[in-house]
Amino acid sequence: MSEREKRKTLRKQAAGKKMILGILLAVFAVLVLLAAWIWTHRRPDPSSGQEPDFDVTFPEEWDEEEETPAGERIPIDEELAQENLEKPESQEVTQDGGWEHYLLLGLDDSEKRSDAMIVLSIERKEKRLVLSSVPRDTYVYMEGKGFDKLAHAYSYGGVDLTIQTFEENFDIDIKHYFTVTFTHLPEIVDLVGGVTLTLTDAEAKHMGDWYGAWGLGGGTQRLNGKEVLAYCRVRRIDSDYKRNDRQFKALMAVYEEVKNLSYDQYAALAKKAYDSVYSDMMLGDMLLLLKDVMEISKESEIENVKLVDAAHSTTPSLKNRYDKYSSYVVVDDLTQTAIRWRESLGITDYTPSKRVQQISKQLDKIMGR
Repeated sequence: MSEREKRKTLRKQAAGKKMILGILLAVFAVLVLLAAWIWTHRRPDPSSGQEPDFDVTFPEEWDEEEETPAGERIPIDEELAQENLEKPESQEVTQDGGWEHYLLLGLDDSEKRSDAMIVLSIERKEKRLVLSSVPRDTYVYMEGKGFDKLAHAYSYGGVDLTIQTFEENFDIDIKHYFTVTFTHLPEIVDLVGGVTLTLTDAEAKHMGDWYGAWGLGGGTQRLNGKEVLAYCRVRRIDSDYKRNDRQFKALMAVYEEVKNLSYDQYAALAKKAYDSVYSDMMLGDMLLLLKDVMEISKESEIENVKLVDAAHSTTPSLKNRYDKYSSYVVVDDLTQTAIRWRESLGITDYTPSKRVQQISKQLDKIMGR
């Protein structure tokens, strides 16, 4: 059994033995900072397909495939795009020195797709915390499905396939994961008294037109939970990259509200926020990570890095598996993407794995480059 398969088995065992009923959070901010008070209890994994106990409606004209402005239509080799790639005989797991990586997934309202994906990386010796965002429309390879949008990995295979997709496309060894459902975001933000954000005129108009967050204008202002949720979802006016930036700003805004809460206040907030989060971490490990993250965050700034950036990718319109055109984020070179990300962490001795090189070559063939 490979190291990656062992890690997957351990995740399942941990989830089966101890389901985490609740974690204190405020959007991803508290999740990212793991400022948590944890209750242990049996509860279903969101990826199990259980129906959510909420009802959120969006405009009837919502068309997910056209949400991001589509680029030029580019012909691709559709047969290669759906081809299943046989894994190299030896699958090495990349070790990034003292860094540990945790995957944070923001689920859509049906809990069937991950609309926001952030990698939290921690280096204890250097006292660094890094948040790395990646567009949900990134064109990646996923086992058994070929190339598709990264957000769809959760739909096809839940957390396991999402983690595998991150590991195989970017050489990121995911230690543990957290999922948070966006539906609970407004309530959580309201519990901390709202946040302060600066909006552009275009953002404010779009938040009202598409998400019912009326009465807002450009400028710095106090936003409630519903308005913050709308802000985090905006991307039709510009791009997936910009939406990642908005999500990070929202994270930091919430963090400013919660970082000075007392221990008792953390616990009180957790009692009301527990339904929104799931993790495969055990209680003891969670508390240790909480302690480390909180100590580092007091001494160092939280860094924001783009795993996939606009300077080294394009947003063409490609034909998908349903014979329709859709907008994707396609990196210029997958191996260089993994290398650049490591360089942002200060890792200079990294060599892309055989799997990443294999997927990168397949992507080049598909795109005809």
